[in-house]
Amino acid sequence: MPMTTDEPALSDASSWLTIGARAVDTGTGRTGVVLLLRDAAGNVHTEGIERPVRALLRCEGRREPRWWAEVGELRSAP
Repeated sequence: MPMTTDEPALSDASSWLTIGARAVDTGTGRTGVVLLLRDAAGNVHTEGIERPVRALLRCEGRREPRWWAEVGELRSAP
């Protein structure tokens, strides 16, 4: 089965994307802390999962609303 362009991003993200990780959402340019992870079935997890699809982030240092981001648009923040 050929790989899609989404597959490497998902597998790369699963190596660092955990609850409490800092992430940059390249779709919005915002940096946040991961609060929850969602899988492809729509289930929400409070612990790391093998293939997260979305992540709920809390903005760092500002009082902005939390937001769901696609895992493929997240990068590990320094």
